[in-house]
Amino acid sequence: MQRKLMLRSKREISMTRLSLKTRFTLLIVALVSGSVLILSGLVYGVSSAYIRDSIGESIVERSEHLAMQLDQNMAARVQEVLLLGSLYEADNQLSNNEIRAQLEQIQAQHSVASWIGLLDTQGTVRVATLGILEAVNISHRPVFQSGSQALWVGDVHDALLLSDLLPNPSGEPIKFVDVAAPLHASNGQLQGVLAMHLSWEWASDVMDSMFESNRTEAYPVQYFVLSENKTILLGPQDLIGTHIDSLVELEGGLKQGDNKWQILQWSDGEYLTAISATQGYGMYPGLGWNVVARVPVSKAFAPVNLLQVNIAILGAIMLLVFAGTGWFFTARFSAPLVRLASAADKIKTLQDETTIPEENASLEIAGLSRSLNELILRLKSQQAEIDDLEDIVHTDPLTGLPNRAFLNEYLLHAIPEAKRNNLAIGLLYIDFDGFKEVNDNLGHHAGDILLQKVSKRLKDIIRGEDIVARIGGDEFVMVVKSNSSQIESLLAELGARIVQQVSMTTDVGEQEDAQVGGSVGAAWWPYHSDDIETVAKYADEALYTAKRNGKGQFQLYQPSDTQ
Repeated sequence: MQRKLMLRSKREISMTRLSLKTRFTLLIVALVSGSVLILSGLVYGVSSAYIRDSIGESIVERSEHLAMQLDQNMAARVQEVLLLGSLYEADNQLSNNEIRAQLEQIQAQHSVASWIGLLDTQGTVRVATLGILEAVNISHRPVFQSGSQALWVGDVHDALLLSDLLPNPSGEPIKFVDVAAPLHASNGQLQGVLAMHLSWEWASDVMDSMFESNRTEAYPVQYFVLSENKTILLGPQDLIGTHIDSLVELEGGLKQGDNKWQILQWSDGEYLTAISATQGYGMYPGLGWNVVARVPVSKAFAPVNLLQVNIAILGAIMLLVFAGTGWFFTARFSAPLVRLASAADKIKTLQDETTIPEENASLEIAGLSRSLNELILRLKSQQAEIDDLEDIVHTDPLTGLPNRAFLNEYLLHAIPEAKRNNLAIGLLYIDFDGFKEVNDNLGHHAGDILLQKVSKRLKDIIRGEDIVARIGGDEFVMVVKSNSSQIESLLAELGARIVQQVSMTTDVGEQEDAQVGGSVGAAWWPYHSDDIETVAKYADEALYTAKRNGKGQFQLYQPSDTQ
């Protein structure tokens, strides 16, 4: 007996040594591989962070440059108005014709000035370029009311009085930026107002001259100039005049002095975005404009992605070298583990033929193979029980349709999936009209047969990805998915078919026919509400509206349905 124990002890020690040796060899490979991965990760992390910051800062510089150019151009126009005003204050003996000639000469030298006028103290245009608006009183306009008090700069706005008077070859609405300054006599009394309307085209020219020549497909920078209330003043032609919030949420990036770059999700994709606020320049106080520059993330960070690929390739080569060396020494010892791993991988599918081979390379592996086989048997048994219970819990026993419990669980998972795929979810609540009379006159057995046959018709209506569930006696819910642009027409089509199918005469046995009507109410997520339970409530309210309106009809939820 003692000899047998000694022999058994020697075998266990030998197997233990073999197992530890294999583990130790694999540990060496793992440590080397881990070191390579960590080193590669550190190199990539440091390098990519530096490159990303450099790219981000370059976008910030571009947006700041455009903001500065806009400020400086506006400041130059303001300075011109102030200089011209000081000249007229010093020499108020000029005739109207002489003043008009001077103003038109200045306008010719600066094409951005669409109109320049000299107003008297009553707000009447005394003299103006090309005689436009002369003798017209514009005292009600901000250009006089504010310009008569102090230097005033008005934000971008549509032309009102000048829209039909100025040449407009493009045919597009003319937009202005106003500059006005008071003219005072030597005694300090107001003697008039000098006003200049700047064509907004100058800002577009500034942006084009600065950046369009440098724009490439590899680095397509796009710019937006926003007003103080975040309306797009400059940018893609089809977006001018829209609010930036319809494209991207910039609330965290429009803080005063916050010119850092960010990665933001726009309506058309993910962009590296820089936001710079105009600050004014010289006598020009600024109008609160913001300049937004954006580049698609995939284009902006292409160098980072290339670095990542190169590091990954180098790391993969090093891993292959060290892994091959380790494999050379451990292949014959790891074969049992490979077989066990391959067999264990099938556990997740619980196939009937799944078995774990009996391995005796070491005590640990032998014990593992036995444990895995026992685990498979227990999992198969438990899975069968779970499947049976789920079928019972989630199925209506009379019709075989999903029940309310299944419906609730289905909707819980349907919402995230619909958000990912940008789909709408429609709910149709269905109720039979006159079902109680069938039970009262023909008996509950006839009512059950009616429910079963109508349930089959409803099931035949839906598509493979949609469901219909029975949630009560004669109450059903149909759930459909579609694009938002098509969901209402789909609901209306299904509602009409449901009413038609439910209303068909049904053979309920014993040479008896039964007929009920069908009322359908519908609502859809996320249009009626972004809460699916509220959508279900609205669909139910629409159902009862259909019943109140005469039954046998389809009703899409309207806010007036809520009592």
